[in-house]
Amino acid sequence: MKIFTKLFFSLIILLSCSSAPMAQDQPSENVNHGAFSTMMIAAPDIAKYLKTVKEDVDFFGTLGSAGTGSCVTMSGHQYLGQMMIWNAYPNVQSALKGNAVYDPTQEAGRRFENLREVQYVATWKPLKPFRLDPGYERVQRVKVSPQNLAAFVAGMSALETAIQEGGHEDFFNGVFMPIGGGSHEATTLMVRSVTRDESSMGLLFDEYFSGTATWAPTFDTLQQAGGTVVSDTFEKCEQFYFGK
Repeated sequence: MKIFTKLFFSLIILLSCSSAPMAQDQPSENVNHGAFSTMMIAAPDIAKYLKTVKEDVDFFGTLGSAGTGSCVTMSGHQYLGQMMIWNAYPNVQSALKGNAVYDPTQEAGRRFENLREVQYVATWKPLKPFRLDPGYERVQRVKVSPQNLAAFVAGMSALETAIQEGGHEDFFNGVFMPIGGGSHEATTLMVRSVTRDESSMGLLFDEYFSGTATWAPTFDTLQQAGGTVVSDTFEKCEQFYFGK
């Protein structure tokens, strides 16, 4: 109970400080006070499954979604065909209502039953401003102690700025708190580091390991905030529904 209380008040502080707007470029979208829902999936034929999903993208409007897309795991798989469908919402209330509208085990999901196996559904609250502009993304699950949470999120924001100022304008990151993700997501935050493509992501690693990254001191400072990486994957993400 003590840990939960510390975490709760840390989140209140973070959320109250994360409302500063960011520059908006279409079709990118800022999500400061929004939320996301994700449906984790195992799809034996990912291309066929996504083709079927994209045949009726207006369906996502019935969920109240402001945007929908997919992320396909490229490395670090926990199982074959690992991917997810995500929905963006204006707030957690809308996300939970959207989850209630669509039950993948019932009629609405049966046309996909031979195309995918649902693993679980989770809702996410961003703990810092996050630009919705999918790309090639490093996704980590990180354990962060409640007393280090504020410093960790602030460090992620500082790293985002430092990398952008180091010549990588398309880089951004997000830190997300899981809500209702079961035992899969109960003890970690999700950190997403987003670049335009594989080449852009690889360049960041090459800069750091060659000692030429101007943002390296900021990254090293972030490590002092603590945090234990539990899983580490690369995902290729896209958006195919843009709301109404």
